[in-house]
Amino acid sequence: MKYRLHLAVIGLMMIAYIANDAAAQRGGFGRMGGRGQNSAMLEQMQAMNTFRVDQIWHVLSIRMDTTDDQVLQLRAMVKEASTQKDALLEQARKTEDWKWLREQLEENEKQFKTNLKGVLSPDAMKTFDKLVEEASQMGRGGSGRFRR
Repeated sequence: MKYRLHLAVIGLMMIAYIANDAAAQRGGFGRMGGRGQNSAMLEQMQAMNTFRVDQIWHVLSIRMDTTDDQVLQLRAMVKEASTQKDALLEQARKTEDWKWLREQLEENEKQFKTNLKGVLSPDAMKTFDKLVEEASQMGRGGSGRFRR
């Protein structure tokens, strides 16, 4: 009986502590949980994951059966695409216009695939599209990859 008040106070302190941690994990109290910052970061990540040149090079040079001559042609194309992407990324970092970056990279990817059709056969293009899609699924936590 004598310790009921002490237990009640300790219990209230524990509840306040837990509630504080939960609110902090959501981004704070009454500030929309930091969602504005998170949506900007999400937009940036989505833009930067558009036109994955490294993934495309992996598919073209390792996962597909391409000839040595094709690899040389593809290397030049991928190097050009990578240089363009780096320049666009640098410009987007200065302006923080991630929507613009995403649009530019999507356009570059379309042009790259058009150019790729001049090097690969129609069957090889189908294989390329399939392998790139599989790699994208793996990157998003699809089949065969553990994500928390």
